Amino acid sequence: MKKRILLIDDEEPVKEFMKKILARAGYDIFTASDGLEAIEMLETLNVDLIILDMHMPNMNGIDVLRHIRKYELTNKPVLMVSGYHDADLGIESYRLGAYDFITKPEQTEVILKRIENGIKIGEIIDFNEFMKLELFMAKKLQKYIFPETRYISDDLDIYSWNLPLSDIGGDLYDYIHFRNDSILVFIADVSGHSISASMFTAIVKMVFRNAIKVSEDPGEIMTIVNRELSVNLPVESFVTMFCCRVDCRTGELKYSNAGHPKPYIIGKERTVEIDDHDPFLGPIKDMEYTTYNAVLGKDEILFLYTDGLLDIIDEEYHQVDLGRFIGKLTGKEFYEKDSFNELIAEISNEKLIRSDDCTVMVIRKK
Repeated sequence: MKKRILLIDDEEPVKEFMKKILARAGYDIFTASDGLEAIEMLETLNVDLIILDMHMPNMNGIDVLRHIRKYELTNKPVLMVSGYHDADLGIESYRLGAYDFITKPEQTEVILKRIENGIKIGEIIDFNEFMKLELFMAKKLQKYIFPETRYISDDLDIYSWNLPLSDIGGDLYDYIHFRNDSILVFIADVSGHSISASMFTAIVKMVFRNAIKVSEDPGEIMTIVNRELSVNLPVESFVTMFCCRVDCRTGELKYSNAGHPKPYIIGKERTVEIDDHDPFLGPIKDMEYTTYNAVLGKDEILFLYTDGLLDIIDEEYHQVDLGRFIGKLTGKEFYEKDSFNELIAEISNEKLIRSDDCTVMVIRKK
């Protein structure tokens, strides 16, 4: 499709000359003889570039450009043209968003090259607008993927926190309360960032929710999820996931780990790393995942996190040891407004440098 250019100039000979060279170069040309006519046209006309003369009756080029920007008639590139050089007008044009400024007369080859540059800038603008819309939609989608950040019951509490590296990320968590008074929880990290990762998180959650219709056993759930993801994710993508089912009354913990960072059981008397794990989800289609057992004691917590927590760097560019964060939860009674908030304040400290999405879940047995 031909690119469309609006040429705004009050001199007929100039307009005719420009129309000929632009038409010969393959552009569709629309013309206006003054600023008021151009503004009226831009109310309904979509163009890819505007060529705007500086000196015209009724409204000069600066006034036209100022009106376009104020009322957001278009975000397309504007090439300013003047019959003589004026540094102040040039500076004001750039301040108002013109991408280039040329003085008449100018060589045809130079004019065409500057127009070509403007068309390319317009394509970048269009792409950026498209990406903004995609990011907005992906962000809305992720809003519905995540459950409430806190779950409070008589026997078990869950506290969650997520900080994506950009507007949207590849971390995911979910929890489901079953009628037999147990809770199934998972935390996952999809490889990659931004829009593609956010779309994959939607797939992971859908596959997980379908898997729990078949089984409540973490290992079997992981096996089903892996089988589905191996045929629905690109070859280069993978997912790490920790899935567990907790008996709210007894604290019995059944879990399966697909290459996810090792969780911890933390209490007043002990801090235990849960070491059992299998390969991450996706690459090995027929992988069978194992269910392991543990016990979450009274007033103990299960500390889950994604690997973004392992990649944090302090203000002196030293990697922050995981023990620094675990220390916020160790050896003290766990309360909502105490340990968890203290931990999150530490992770989100502006002096720390993060290079990946960060997610933390804490499950407390009362």
